[in-house]
Amino acid sequence: MAIQLTQGPDPRYSLGTAIVIGGSGGIGQAICEALARDGSNVVLTYRRNKARADEAVAKVQAFGRKAEAKPISVENAEELKAFVDDVAARYGHIHSVVYAAGPEIHMKRINQLTPAEWASAINADVNGCFNLVWATLPHLKAVPGSGAFVALITAAVERVPSQDILSASPKAAIEMLIRGVAKEEGRYGIRANCVGPGWVNAGLGKAVLDNEFPPEHVERIKKSIPLRKFGEPEDLAEAVAFLLSSRAKFITGQSLAVDGGGQL
Repeated sequence: MAIQLTQGPDPRYSLGTAIVIGGSGGIGQAICEALARDGSNVVLTYRRNKARADEAVAKVQAFGRKAEAKPISVENAEELKAFVDDVAARYGHIHSVVYAAGPEIHMKRINQLTPAEWASAINADVNGCFNLVWATLPHLKAVPGSGAFVALITAAVERVPSQDILSASPKAAIEMLIRGVAKEEGRYGIRANCVGPGWVNAGLGKAVLDNEFPPEHVERIKKSIPLRKFGEPEDLAEAVAFLLSSRAKFITGQSLAVDGGGQL
């Protein structure tokens, strides 16, 4: 039997739209652009930086796709649900959901953390992602066999990180949530996967590299990566685009580390 590979716009995206939570960030923008290139409309969210969100919208529209951005707090479940319901009503269908958000955190050892810092990270990340699943799952199931989730977690979930527990712990919980969705909703054709970034020249990771480590430590981190370099936003975007696409129609419940071999 001949193998046919999808070329041009993905047939999954012929109707409806994708929602990208955190689409204004460095990685989020690249994801929005990759989805538009593959034929999808995109509705993205942001917290405060409207200028960056407008940039992402313009990149999507440059491919001839529809795009819009709205400031949303995923911690507010009812606000998020109202937003999702409105998108579904106006676009007719939500075929893909990307969680590419997370709170701004700082590198700290566990014995330096306060209960308030821990609770804030869990609420913003774990509860926020659950709220997104809760709000979007009924819409993805509305058209059987057409819905897909991808959540950005971290490559650090596979090893105990030093000073990065505020990132790794919530993302580990999100990974289990997404795997649970894959397990329970697969009967409806829903797929759910994760992408785990390593050190990337964008987003929160770049902020840590630029502001929290001396240059010599940054160089040691780079040398510890088998490919001897940091990732770029496009590296993550291509992984997300693949897992959402028809090319990955038999892949679900998986976590793909995009980290230059950093987990080795």
